[in-house]
Amino acid sequence: EIEKFQESEAKKEDEEKKYLDIISNKNIKLSERVLIPVKQYPKFNFVGKLLGPRGNSLKRLQEETGAKMSILGKGSMRDKAKEEELRKSGEAKYAHLSDELHVLIEVFAPPGEAYSRMSHALEEIKKFLVPDYNDEIRQEQLRELSYLNGSEESNHGKPARGRGIRVVATAVARNRGVAIPHSLPGRGTPVPRISPVSRAALPLPPVARGVAAARARGVPNAPGFRAPPPVIETYDDY
Repeated sequence: EIEKFQESEAKKEDEEKKYLDIISNKNIKLSERVLIPVKQYPKFNFVGKLLGPRGNSLKRLQEETGAKMSILGKGSMRDKAKEEELRKSGEAKYAHLSDELHVLIEVFAPPGEAYSRMSHALEEIKKFLVPDYNDEIRQEQLRELSYLNGSEESNHGKPARGRGIRVVATAVARNRGVAIPHSLPGRGTPVPRISPVSRAALPLPPVARGVAAARARGVPNAPGFRAPPPVIETYDDY
């Protein structure tokens, strides 16, 4: 049944390809199956080179050429046992697993643009089918892979910055009469001066009864007068 279905689809495509209407400029569908040379180079990982780190190479290749690309055929799946199971299932969508390993390139565009995209895609895919471990493509993929691994380690492995600043803020908060700023100063910002009145200040000597306490120079204070709190310098003073 699968073979009959494929034959009928092939006949339809052949009938459609008899004539090409370029006046109406309607979109046409082009498809080519590019063979991957695994028989000539069985030890080279062509699928890995085509996909690239996290499949980014194949994604970029499709964006640059405007063509849809799919890796199909025997060996296109990473799980070989699952691939064999699907191949024996007999479903039409897994019939490609019995074919040779290949890249299916599909283009859907007006005739002139469609053939131009297909030509570009064939030229670009050819570069990925060269069994060279040290070419420009592989070097770029290695750099991208190291970058991706490095970014993951920096996000998960390094502790958060600024933990030591919290300890300093706690120590400053213990001083009496000092307002704690709402936000911590960044690098290069001068630290506000702390008022000299603190918990560690020395007590005043006791005054004997009947002896008037010495006052500072100037006008004597009125009865009930209270000294104002010490002036606190803020960030605006700098």
